[in-house]
Amino acid sequence: MTQSIKIQEVATTEYSVISQLPSFYSPVYIGNTERFVCYDRENPLSSKPIQSLHFHRCIEIGVCTSGSGSCIVGNRLYSYKKGDMQIALPYQPHLANGDEGNNGTWIWFSYDPYKLTSSDDIGNRIASIIEKQVNFSGVFSPNEYPELATIISKCIKETQNSKGLSQLYALLLVQQLILELSRIDCDLKNNIVPRRRSFDKMLPALTHISEHLGNPEELTLENLANKCFISTATLRRYFYEFTDLSPQQFISQARINLSQYLLSNTNKSITEISETVGFESISCFTRAFKRQCGISPSEYRK
Repeated sequence: MTQSIKIQEVATTEYSVISQLPSFYSPVYIGNTERFVCYDRENPLSSKPIQSLHFHRCIEIGVCTSGSGSCIVGNRLYSYKKGDMQIALPYQPHLANGDEGNNGTWIWFSYDPYKLTSSDDIGNRIASIIEKQVNFSGVFSPNEYPELATIISKCIKETQNSKGLSQLYALLLVQQLILELSRIDCDLKNNIVPRRRSFDKMLPALTHISEHLGNPEELTLENLANKCFISTATLRRYFYEFTDLSPQQFISQARINLSQYLLSNTNKSITEISETVGFESISCFTRAFKRQCGISPSEYRK
């Protein structure tokens, strides 16, 4: 189900172009309860090979605070080290891992340009700028883009300060950052608009899947198509266009991704996790997990 990463050519010294992307899965979140969020990744990233990517409707900005590793943004594979920064655009598949013995840790903040009010003129302008004028994304060092690095550093500092108008100032800095990104000449296309339109059409099905991963009877193709008010054939086409997976492959991969999280972050037994993510038996779960991850659930937990 997941695909191996094949390097097509070295485009620059900073990144390599990937000719065959890993499969990517459902959004990390459909949308945050907050428009602007900052969060630390205190635990080191996994050192396992990247086999699947995630995406969300936010623009995500990160700073590596320690360690090193690799990061995929779109179809580009980067190496990163302490001090490097990352920008992933809305709906752009991405993920990072860490080097064995020197796993990277990051601070990230995200801004949702689509969480708007009807009278939010500035927000609408910013969303339009991201869609039409921002093509720059990926990993870079502060020396390459000092203006971007300065704004990002100020933004993180303000988010960590709870006094006065710091949060408002941080939000304005994010908007300034987006304006600076729009000025960077870049031959890449961000593909935000077509991906957003496909995502919006699939959203009811994606939401239903995320809420009922442990209930297979809820996740029939007919049920998911009915949630979107489309035919099963159209739903299949949307899934293939957006994820390169059939709906059932997508659901199976989402179950395994959830089980990985539960294995790493809870004390639930493997039997409990198997039931939670909707497998009918522990043997079915183990086979599916090993097929996707290359190792058994117990080996993964270790």
